[in-house]
Amino acid sequence: MKIIIITQEDSFVVPKNIEKILNLENIELLKVVDIDSNYSLVNKKSYFIKGFGLIQTVKMGLKVVSAKVLNSIDRITSYKLAIKPKSLQAVSERYKIKFERIKNPNSAEFLEGIRALQPDLIVSYSAPVVFKEALLKIPKHGCINLHCSYLPHYAGVMPSFWTLYKKEKTTGATVHYMDSKIDNGAILNQQEIQISENETMFSLILKSKEIGGNLMCKTIRDIQNSNVKVKENFAEKGSYFTWPTVEQFQDFTKNGGKLI
Repeated sequence: MKIIIITQEDSFVVPKNIEKILNLENIELLKVVDIDSNYSLVNKKSYFIKGFGLIQTVKMGLKVVSAKVLNSIDRITSYKLAIKPKSLQAVSERYKIKFERIKNPNSAEFLEGIRALQPDLIVSYSAPVVFKEALLKIPKHGCINLHCSYLPHYAGVMPSFWTLYKKEKTTGATVHYMDSKIDNGAILNQQEIQISENETMFSLILKSKEIGGNLMCKTIRDIQNSNVKVKENFAEKGSYFTWPTVEQFQDFTKNGGKLI
């Protein structure tokens, strides 16, 4: 099965999830695509500083910088130290996969390149841009996405923040077909996740993406084996959230919530 991965930059879990896919049998990973848009989390630094304060944001930034340093060491040593890749580009270089950084996956130029590759499946790990019909129709088996909540609940943006903000005891990870609406397509696999008492936004993101990566691999195997069990995604019975305001971030921290 020929797969293209479209996602946004992540230094912690998505590179590991890509490695999990590479370990599946009969998989050819054609390309990894990083969407570097205004809606990507890595481009929201000032937003997080205003919301979470300088100290929390710096602590998060230090983790990202540390990951970049490890990537640099890994590249200098020609990947001989067995350091786990800490970026999309690093994991692509290590496994000699084509890598591309773009703004808009719906552009005519990008679509032309994807059509030429003839993928069987496009995998999204929370891509920050809505896929339009032209892109959705290219792969034989469609486009599937990991969303880090138990859909149809907490669809939309930053589910890990919103579940903590609303003081939920559980959340989830869901792999679903993509359509032209956000987190709206039929559900393929999902798992409930317990939220611990000392959970931070960062720890919940790591936990849900890790579990979600395993669900994605299971879903890919199901598609390979023609063993897909589709469950309707009753969006009208769920909930949808957009970007939190700075005031909501500040309210979260005042009530003991933490970014990291």
